[in-house]
Amino acid sequence: MFELFKRLVEIPGGSGFEEKVIEFISGELKKRIPDVSIDRMGNVIGTLGRAERSVMVCVHTDEVCLIVKYIDEKGYLYFDLNGMIDVRALLSTKVDICTEKGILTGVIGVKSAHLMTPEEMKQPIALSDLWIDVGAEDAEEVRAWGIEIGDPIVFHPNFQPIGKETMISKAIDNRAGCAILLDLAGRMKSEKIDYRLFFVAAVQEEIGSRGAKVAGQSLQPDMAIVLDTLPARDPATPAQQTTAECGKGPVIRSMDISAMGQGTIYSKKIRQRLIATAVKHGIPHQMDIFRTWTDASTIHTSGKGIPCGGLYIPRRYSHSPVELVKWSDVERTAKLLYLFLKELNAAAIDDLIRKV
Repeated sequence: MFELFKRLVEIPGGSGFEEKVIEFISGELKKRIPDVSIDRMGNVIGTLGRAERSVMVCVHTDEVCLIVKYIDEKGYLYFDLNGMIDVRALLSTKVDICTEKGILTGVIGVKSAHLMTPEEMKQPIALSDLWIDVGAEDAEEVRAWGIEIGDPIVFHPNFQPIGKETMISKAIDNRAGCAILLDLAGRMKSEKIDYRLFFVAAVQEEIGSRGAKVAGQSLQPDMAIVLDTLPARDPATPAQQTTAECGKGPVIRSMDISAMGQGTIYSKKIRQRLIATAVKHGIPHQMDIFRTWTDASTIHTSGKGIPCGGLYIPRRYSHSPVELVKWSDVERTAKLLYLFLKELNAAAIDDLIRKV
């Protein structure tokens, strides 16, 4: 799983531009199970079993990115955000512009402190203050290299182990989940289950969980488990704001909601069974609620309603070039999900999907 993870985080796949990730995941999934398809949105869907009852496990393939918005006469690129990115994380960052001719690397520029007035130094950085320098002489050269308005821009690959069992990289959100999904398919293919299991790698989570909505509507599973990463506590954030910590195991969520009202009240029965499975097998775990959304937000209201459980991997420095994760959290999340599904059966699903 570790080698899969390393390969996944290096693949460019901004929201709506996940083609290379889709190709990689579908190829790897086909090595593990025979029934794999890609829908019109780009969701990769693997199916195991043919029983009446069904469970969907959902991860997302996309990473936050930027998009080329304007090319000035001197060849500098201006851009907009595609996903929730803190502008402060962009300063002097290496990025890859994904063109039809290939990938070109540039750096995000900002006015040097040596050239700023005292008044300018006091002002917060705005997106309009930033540009990308690809080393071109002018706009004509930029276009000759294949860069056009609308091209996606991702953080430059930078995977690196640091400290103790700690990894930093772009796109840990949610390529860690993608690695677990592939590992899970390999484990579950040898298990005897009396329900259908859908392995879904959904697109466009970072811009509103659009792919998961389509997958939920088309597959109509009886229940779903959403697997993603979440912001963990750091030295600047008090425990009452985020209870999850890196290194303390997977997070089993009760509720999330964004400022726009998008979110999920997770199934109490599924949550309790996830907790019971963790306790039974001695897997360290955490619980939380959080002000965000995940793919569960569009899955649980699909069709006649799909009860959801949420299983999340804590990571620091969200949506930045250097997201950080403890590998033990990834392994424990994979173990908990596998044991939960291994011990599940159709009768248990019947109970879990009943509200009362």
